[in-house]
Amino acid sequence: MEIKIFNLNCWLLPFPISVENKKRIEKIISLLKKIDPDVITFQEVWLKKYVKKIKNELPQYHFLNLKTPLFNKSGLLFGSKFKPLSFKGEFFPTGKSHNLREKIGLKGYQMVEILPELYVLNTQLYAPEKKSEIKITLSQLNHIEKVIGGKKVILSGDLNLDEEIFLKLNKTFNYSPLGKFTLSNKNKYTKKALNRFYQHNRTIDYIMGTKVAPKLEVNMVNPVEVSDHYAMVGKFKF
Repeated sequence: MEIKIFNLNCWLLPFPISVENKKRIEKIISLLKKIDPDVITFQEVWLKKYVKKIKNELPQYHFLNLKTPLFNKSGLLFGSKFKPLSFKGEFFPTGKSHNLREKIGLKGYQMVEILPELYVLNTQLYAPEKKSEIKITLSQLNHIEKVIGGKKVILSGDLNLDEEIFLKLNKTFNYSPLGKFTLSNKNKYTKKALNRFYQHNRTIDYIMGTKVAPKLEVNMVNPVEVSDHYAMVGKFKF
């Protein structure tokens, strides 16, 4: 069987941190219905009203998120047409060196067994504000690698690690450069709201398998603009 995974950092934060949320969530849902993936991995679905809307609009999926009061801490939302066989999720620990934004939102992961001994892991790692903070991002990646162990796992998410840095460090995943930016100045949303203060033209989003996982064909859904990140689709046979 062929399995299709859709990944997107949705940039659904409260206004004015992100913009055109109502318009964009409708476009995201329409895009999902068109692509019809088997598995969905979302990051930055922070508000519970958007979690609820996605669940209501896509009833054919089993959705999982880390239950918290007030808002969807971690921003992660996982959906699967397969009934999950097991689920593990947690927030990464915080420390004094974490910036305030990360302490409030928290980052974490969801690892779901979608078929016997086949897992999909959805995550967003720490976004450094200073060069020295990249060590936090790397420690979270190391934590994920320990959780994965020797399992057949497809990792799908936003690592907040530039591709060239990841390629130098990677020992766990089968990964080939995408050849395109997942954050691009060609995307109008990279210049909106607070985004205008940050550097772009980067590849920080990934869909990739561990060495024992099935081989993936990964492409970017481009140039559809539904977020400040471009969506990605990974296909594999199992």
